[in-house]
Amino acid sequence: MGEFISLDIKTFFGNPKKKRLIDKYAEIIQTFSLSNTTTNRDFQRNFNGFYRVRRNVDWQHVYYDIMERGKTIQPNFESVLRELYKKTGRVEASFASKLLHTLNNDSPIWDKYVLQNLGLKIPICNGEKKIQNTIFLYQQIVQWYEKALSTVEIGQKLLEFDEAFPEYKWFSKTKKLDFLLWQMRD
Repeated sequence: MGEFISLDIKTFFGNPKKKRLIDKYAEIIQTFSLSNTTTNRDFQRNFNGFYRVRRNVDWQHVYYDIMERGKTIQPNFESVLRELYKKTGRVEASFASKLLHTLNNDSPIWDKYVLQNLGLKIPICNGEKKIQNTIFLYQQIVQWYEKALSTVEIGQKLLEFDEAFPEYKWFSKTKKLDFLLWQMRD
């Protein structure tokens, strides 16, 4: 985890374009509980833009329906992944994790930059085997986040994030770490 020591959070997130992304994330989280995600097009547009959802309307209908139901019945990664697969025919690990993170900000996000920075590879297989491998890989991501968040080094970076952006101290530790991993792609 030594790669985090050199991260200059204030400089990176002080970039107006990247600061707008943090602002957009805050808006998504703040409006989520107040929105019916199945019908609120503004919420969907913001979510789609932030997370780069490039799927058709039918897929989005399924996705936002799962998200809305998740407000009352807290799903886990496996249940979201399996329902998306059952209803769309696609194993959508990244989008399943983003939906889960929106419901529970302590759930880490799966994306290519997280995988890259953690040295993990997407399983190459199909059907049930791919689902099982994807669930296992997500568990590895969760374990890595838990371990990282217990270190002094990451704790220091989270404090730096809070000092640089006091208006976002309320972000979960998981999301702050996600932003650090996201920053490491540049």
